[in-house]
Amino acid sequence: MATREAIYDALSRVTEPETGCSLTDLGLVLDVDVDSAGRSAVVKMAQVPLARRLVRQVREALEALGDLEDGRLEFVRDPPWLPEVMATPEARRALAEAEQRPRPPAEVDEVRQLVGEVLDPELGYSLADLGLIYGVELDPEGHTARIRMSLTSPMCPVGPYLMDAVRHAALLARGVQDATVELVWDPPWDPRTMASEDVKMDLGL
Repeated sequence: MATREAIYDALSRVTEPETGCSLTDLGLVLDVDVDSAGRSAVVKMAQVPLARRLVRQVREALEALGDLEDGRLEFVRDPPWLPEVMATPEARRALAEAEQRPRPPAEVDEVRQLVGEVLDPELGYSLADLGLIYGVELDPEGHTARIRMSLTSPMCPVGPYLMDAVRHAALLARGVQDATVELVWDPPWDPRTMASEDVKMDLGL
């Protein structure tokens, strides 16, 4: 059976590349809940880009625990991540050094991929497959992203949620320090010409 100690140990081997420190040394792992059978666990991590960039590595670490059948990952804002309190002294020094290093510019393709992976909760398809991402641009320094997107309809009830999700996805791209999302209606969204072939087939178009 999986234990909290085993999960923390697995996460301590996940390294954040910019600092070279583990998730646990950085204080990004806020809590681990394991059921009484040791088969299911919820890992709560700080809702910050530094942690969200490591989703794949964290999931791989959980999947490597053979006794764990269901390992879920939750990003939470409460309590807030306070590295000056939660990180080890070595990790704090590494964070400070990383902050002083010049940041390379972001890549448009990486930003486009990340925002395109956001799912429309009503339709269950990614924004890229739906054709709702109209454009991605970076400022000359490559640190501010501007995303133009549309919605399936002007009355879409999840519009604010999607715009917020797209902005947060853009901030996951290395080098992006700020992001804005502009909602546009020209051209109007038309799944017959903008959606992927798989989506059009599923929608019967």
